[in-house]
Amino acid sequence: MNLLIANVGSTSLKFKLYEFPSEEVLAEGKIEAIGRQKSPASYRNRQGRRASREETIADYPTAIRLAVGWLTDPEIGVIKSLDQLDAVGFKTVHARNLSGAVRLDETALQAMRDFAGVAPLHNTVYLTAIGFFQQVLPKTPLYALFETTFHQTIPPEAYSYAVPKAWREQLGIRRYGFHGASHWYISERVPQLLGRPADGLRIISCHLGGSSSLCAIRDGRSVDTTMGFSPQSGVPQSARNGELDPFVVLYLIESQGYPPETVRRALCDDSGLKGLSNGLSGDIPPLEAAAAQGNADARLALDCFVYEVAKGIGALWVSCGGCDVLVFTGGIGERGAAIRSQVCDRLACLGVRIDAAQNASASGETTISTPESAVRVMIVPTNEEIIVARRIASMIKSQTKG
Repeated sequence: MNLLIANVGSTSLKFKLYEFPSEEVLAEGKIEAIGRQKSPASYRNRQGRRASREETIADYPTAIRLAVGWLTDPEIGVIKSLDQLDAVGFKTVHARNLSGAVRLDETALQAMRDFAGVAPLHNTVYLTAIGFFQQVLPKTPLYALFETTFHQTIPPEAYSYAVPKAWREQLGIRRYGFHGASHWYISERVPQLLGRPADGLRIISCHLGGSSSLCAIRDGRSVDTTMGFSPQSGVPQSARNGELDPFVVLYLIESQGYPPETVRRALCDDSGLKGLSNGLSGDIPPLEAAAAQGNADARLALDCFVYEVAKGIGALWVSCGGCDVLVFTGGIGERGAAIRSQVCDRLACLGVRIDAAQNASASGETTISTPESAVRVMIVPTNEEIIVARRIASMIKSQTKG
C-alpha cells in the first residue's frame, strides 16, 4: 500500500510517501512560504536523490502539483503514476462530534466546517487543502487522523469544564487536547528507547514549537494536557494567546466596543510571544537575539513562555502521579537549548537536573539529565507522520477485511 501523508500548515506543506506494511519512507519533501515571494521547496527519495527550488509558489494547488510531480518524475520519482497512490492521509485538528481515523467524506468535512470557528487557523487551511487534493487526485481516497484522538483517554475530572451541564452534554464544551500525533509518538518511542514497557511509566511530553502543548502520559495513555476546547488555550503560542480569562473577551466586546472578529484576529495573529514582544516576533531565535541586546519586551516574552511551560509541567506532574521521564520535542523542544535549560532550572525544586554541556550540544534522541536528577530528561524528535500513517493504514486494512 502506498500512503501519502500530507502535513498542512498555514503557509507550508510537508509530505511523506510510505509503503505499508514495511513503513518504508519512499520519498519526502516540504514546501514553505506558500504564497510569498520566495517559497523554498525540497524533496528526496529513498535512494537519496534530491531536488530543490526557491521561487514563488503562489498557492496550494501549485504546491500540491509540485509535490506529486516530484513523486512521479521519471528521474527522481518513486511511482510511475498517481494511480499508484492508494490513499492520502491528513493530520487534521478538530471536528464537531468526531475523532479518530476517518474517511474524509462529506459528513466528516461538514463536522470540520462546524468547528472552523473553534480552530480557525487550522480547520480553514485543512479544508482548503483537502479540496485542492480532491481536485488534483480525484480518484484517490482521502483519510484523516484528528489531533484529539490520543486524548480520548483523559478522565472526566480532567476534561470537564465547570460550566452548565447542558453546555457540556449538548454543545460539546470540554477539554479536547491537541498535538495528539506528536504526544502519541512520544508515548510509543520513549518506552522503546528505555527498553521497558509503557505500563507503569509516567511521561510528561513537552511539544514546544510555533504551537505548543504539554501532555501527561501514564501507562502509554494521555491522562491530561494543557490545551482545551481549542488550540488557543494552554501555554503561549507563537502568535496565539494561550491561557486567558474569558471575561477579557467579554470586556473587550461589551465595554470597549471591539467587534468579535477584531478580537478573534488579535487572539489568533497578534498575541502569544508576538503580542508579549510588542509585535517583534513570535519565534524564539529572534526573541533571544533581541533579548541579548537588551530588548525588555523580548525578554518578557521569553520569560513568560518559560514560566508557563514550567508551571504546566508542575501541574501535569500531579496529573501523572509523579514523573519518570520529561521529554522535549517539537521545533523548540528539539533545538532550543536555552529554553530547555531555563525550564529545567525552574523545575529544580522537583529534583530536575540537566547536564549543561550535554544540553548545549544535544542532537537527535538523547538524554540530557545528570545521574543525580530525580527524573530522566530526554530530547526525542517527534514523528507525527508515522502515527497518522499507521492509524490510517490500520483503518484501511480493517475496512478491506470487512
